[in-house]
Amino acid sequence: MSTQSKKRWYGWLLYIVFFLVIMQGANWWKTRDAPSGNLSGFSGQLMDGTTFSIAEFAGKPVLFHFWATWCPICDLQKNSVQSISEDYPVISIASWSEGKAEVKAYILENQLSFPVMLDNSGKLAQEFGLKGVPASFILDPDGEIRFVETGYSTELGLRFRLWLSTL
Repeated sequence: MSTQSKKRWYGWLLYIVFFLVIMQGANWWKTRDAPSGNLSGFSGQLMDGTTFSIAEFAGKPVLFHFWATWCPICDLQKNSVQSISEDYPVISIASWSEGKAEVKAYILENQLSFPVMLDNSGKLAQEFGLKGVPASFILDPDGEIRFVETGYSTELGLRFRLWLSTL
């Protein structure tokens, strides 16, 4: 490899590292108001009328995911969340959406089967320190919040964090 090629690769590597540091800093800034601690006592009612408690999932990592029907980034991420729900417990919260009928239509149209809690007013999202969606909380098998991600996250990234939360 020539010296010129090495310099080009080092330049790209430095650029990638810089980009990752900036992205991580931005994520930290956006999640600075997000809660930490244990959510095993959290419970709620799903759109289908059933109730749940995070404690039901003891021993398994959980994806606690906020989204909205109008959000284009959430729309990009919906298939990842669906896929993850086939392997891990998922509780999703439709926040700042226009109502139960709209959310139900979105779920049916997109053939989504993960559990959905309705938060039309965004009150729950605000209690979690969120200012927008999507946002994902990764809970460890004891219900402890281990990771908080805002904005788009890849399926691989979410699965990796779920796996890390078990270590």
